[in-house]
Amino acid sequence: MDRTLWQVEHYGAFLAARRALLATAANTFLESLLAGAMPEVATAAVVLEHANGLVPGGVESEAEEQRLQACNAWVVQQGLPEGEYLYELADPLTGEPLAVLDLAWPNGLQEGYSQPVALLIDEGRETEEAANRAGYRYFTDVDAFCAYVQQEILAL
Repeated sequence: MDRTLWQVEHYGAFLAARRALLATAANTFLESLLAGAMPEVATAAVVLEHANGLVPGGVESEAEEQRLQACNAWVVQQGLPEGEYLYELADPLTGEPLAVLDLAWPNGLQEGYSQPVALLIDEGRETEEAANRAGYRYFTDVDAFCAYVQQEILAL
């Protein structure tokens, strides 16, 4: 989280800090296995922070995560590209995170031929507005999204 390490001239220090963090995480995990502790299942909730506060969006529950993963698997079964789970939408000029989209196809479901698409379940208005401003067609309901895929992408 040290922003000074994000600068190109500090790349070596960034790698050293990353190496230390990875080693600590790996050792902690291995020690918990040695002690017989079972690691907790990670929750799907993701919270990103930026200079102006928290980034809106993200998955709030395991049930929501399962719905998104099932939808993503269905899309792949249709011969379309897999969506990016918990896609970080960033400002193209500054790289500043704008929102976390539950499931996104930033290059469209027909890469290069259709607009960016996102599935946003139980998200606030701020996340929807960020997706809209970035040119995404977004859906807040899995059934409506699937209908879009069948009617407009697959032309069934």
